[in-house]
Amino acid sequence: MEQFIFIIALLAIGALLQKTPAPADFSKSLNFFIIYISLPATILIQIPKVHLDSSAISVIMIPWLLLPMVMGIVLWMTKHQPTHVRAALLLVLPLGNTSFVGIPIIHTLLGEEAIPYVLMYDQFGTFLMLSLYGTAVVARYESGSFNVRDILKKLVVFPPFGFLIFGLLFGTMPDKALPYISLLSSTLVPLALVSVGYSLRLGGELDYGIFSKALVVKLIIMPLIAFALLFAIGSNPLALKTAVLESGMPSMITAGALAIASGFAPALSAALVGYGILISLVILPIMAYMMEKLF
Repeated sequence: MEQFIFIIALLAIGALLQKTPAPADFSKSLNFFIIYISLPATILIQIPKVHLDSSAISVIMIPWLLLPMVMGIVLWMTKHQPTHVRAALLLVLPLGNTSFVGIPIIHTLLGEEAIPYVLMYDQFGTFLMLSLYGTAVVARYESGSFNVRDILKKLVVFPPFGFLIFGLLFGTMPDKALPYISLLSSTLVPLALVSVGYSLRLGGELDYGIFSKALVVKLIIMPLIAFALLFAIGSNPLALKTAVLESGMPSMITAGALAIASGFAPALSAALVGYGILISLVILPIMAYMMEKLF
């Protein structure tokens, strides 16, 4: 319980910092440190603990299996909506906040042993989807075309992905280096949550009908589908719980920012990110509790 209070407190600190004369690039600076230092350090510690068995592979598969299903739901939901609303939902619903929000919440709910599965879901699932699918959606609805070379370049130069491959290839880091890598890794949770709180944007004129439907899809329907798939596959309980909670994470801040920058229903995109984070703090613990009772 204390850990969850700590999560809320860090989000609140970030939100309060919006009222201070913080530098214009404050959030970008935090995210830069997280992406280039904190997350790679966490990957170097946690990824060697992963064994690429059937359960790990099923965790990686879930976001990709969910993607066409969510796309189909969005196309059905938006058949009478403007194109920019469809583009926004195609971007922000499949892509969850599986690292900045996912890591601290799952660490609190399931423990550190779940983090390797979180990183597999995030890097091989969400991150690849953002780089490939997310870029394609923006290009399709903003300019009508996209450059495959640019997409692949973004993938190759993204530091956490490179460290993920390095960790899988070379395994555990030298004992003398581990304390220092652990120290850098320990910065991820507080910095990520302060950054998320600082980036929270609420309000704006909304179509509450499409907003509520989208929120139900993101926070309830997606994890329920993930649960059904993983239960049918027979994944081990920890992998199942981790992937289900990752599937129910609120919309990714980066995806929301891309949607807003591209003019895809800005108020709706911001609300799904902002309110999604707050509501998920209630829904995710309930899901974790129910799964704990089942297993």
